[in-house]
Amino acid sequence: MRLDRILVTALATIVGVTWLRTSVSGPIWPILLALVSAALFLLMARRTATPAPPPSPARPAVLIPTFNNHTTIGDVVSRAIRTTSALAKGVPVFVVDDGSTDGSGAVADDAGATVVAHLFNRGKGAALLTGMKALARAGYTHAICLDADGQHHPEDIPQFVSAVQADPFCILAGVRDLSTAPTISRFGRRFSNFWIWVETGWRVADSQCGFRAYPLAPVLALDLGSSRYDLEVEVLTRALWAGIAVRDLACQVTYPPKAERVTSFRPIVDNSRITWVNIKLIVERILWPPYWFPRPGSARTRWDATSRGFALGWRFVFGVLGVLGRRPAALIARVVSLWYVPFAPRAGLDGYLSRVLPDEPRWRARARLYGNFAEALVDRMAWALHGPGAFVYQHEGTEAMVEAFAGARGAIFLSSHLGNVECAAGPDAASGQGNQERVKVLHILRFEAGRDDGQAIIASMDPRWRPAMIAVNRADGYPALTALRVLREGGVVALRGDRLIDERSVTVDLLGAPCRLPGGPWLLAALARVPVIVVGCFKEANGAYRVVCSPPMECVFDRSRPRDDQIQIWAQSYADLLGTWAHRWPTQWYNFHDLWSQQSPDERATP
Repeated sequence: MRLDRILVTALATIVGVTWLRTSVSGPIWPILLALVSAALFLLMARRTATPAPPPSPARPAVLIPTFNNHTTIGDVVSRAIRTTSALAKGVPVFVVDDGSTDGSGAVADDAGATVVAHLFNRGKGAALLTGMKALARAGYTHAICLDADGQHHPEDIPQFVSAVQADPFCILAGVRDLSTAPTISRFGRRFSNFWIWVETGWRVADSQCGFRAYPLAPVLALDLGSSRYDLEVEVLTRALWAGIAVRDLACQVTYPPKAERVTSFRPIVDNSRITWVNIKLIVERILWPPYWFPRPGSARTRWDATSRGFALGWRFVFGVLGVLGRRPAALIARVVSLWYVPFAPRAGLDGYLSRVLPDEPRWRARARLYGNFAEALVDRMAWALHGPGAFVYQHEGTEAMVEAFAGARGAIFLSSHLGNVECAAGPDAASGQGNQERVKVLHILRFEAGRDDGQAIIASMDPRWRPAMIAVNRADGYPALTALRVLREGGVVALRGDRLIDERSVTVDLLGAPCRLPGGPWLLAALARVPVIVVGCFKEANGAYRVVCSPPMECVFDRSRPRDDQIQIWAQSYADLLGTWAHRWPTQWYNFHDLWSQQSPDERATP
């Protein structure tokens, strides 16, 4: 805990004591004083991650802390240098000499490592932090850490490098095979894993392995306070609280005979430190509501279709919908949505709001948007239960939609997470055609996930207007080929175009900043030779839904021009239309993924 936080905590405690002494009397006031002081101490000492720039391209370095390992550090460094020199771009090896008295630093230097030294022993955690800061100053983005005692195999470094390049936004935690390890080591791992789960709800396979890869900017932003072995527990917990995912990666381990084992771990002292850190973290989670339901996984990682919220709470809202009707259910949903205003992740949403509502207070804009989203979910369920007859519609340019359903030619309906397209009335509302006929040729190409409210709503629809589903993330079903067949047979395929789901992506300008959008819809349209119609559905102030359609966009490749350039032009037209709609209906943006920070898989994998 830093000096400024100690001073703030002391001041707050004085205020709390003064209030208690004047407001409470009797034997209960010391108990209340203790509770207030503990709460103030933990809340004032609370550490949070600050947004950090995406580490792309990844530039890792090896980091080895050492304390009195002169018999092993030279071999570990030599093997690490030999292993990393075979990579496409060399990965340097740094050693932090944590006040060794046996010449370990000199041995590491002779072996070819860059050595950073502590004047006296400060602990493994402090050595790791010193090394990370040194790497960050030198321009590296990741630290691949392993121990200096020879238990970890430097030959595993390349697989950590590859994993870092594939997913640079997570912590990679090594998982050891402990089948030949001492019994105390196996018990210690299970015990530590349990407390990580209690503190975060996240299952870490090996919370005690020192072979890890850390993204430097996000981890250093955690403002970690531990200095010895307890740091390896604290960094996982605070990273998961901050939304940084922890991924498991198998690694080799060798346990020498007990007589030859060199370790700085002091069972009583260090286990006591780790226990104390776990106690503080558990109490801190209890006292700080945003930690109750952490959502590990950076907003910058690829979207996995998982929805926010609690199934029981939304079932209650939908139960009210069935008993009392749509308006009472929408009112309750808006009240429930207020929880998300202070506690939900903000990176993606605030990036959007700063572009469309720069002069409105951010908390007010978030409250309006989350309230609209809650009502949109209720409306989706009402649509599923009662069909389009539950709403009043206004149409703008829907003639193309009517023609697409009535004609023999197929079409792609390209929507987005702007508005509530799930409630869009089909051509039956515009031309008198029956809704049952409409859905016979409507196929929805969408991501499937375990916790997906949209998927549950579609499954609950009346069969008369339930669309067919094509799961885009099920490779065994060949979704692209299925969609292509449907289009060539004259069907209509609906999909969203504002989230990356595979490698096909292009860079466009959206709301004045570059972002990446899928190129797949445009490639599919060109291969099937069908038009693309951009569709939106927005709720007006009078409660009616306005269905808006763009003119059909014909996507035909010109063989004299690069395909990617043509796809980029079509995607930019889509982005321009989204920008226009976003300024017209700014608080109906339900894409909580940060579009402006995501990268293509090729960019993430650049060595």
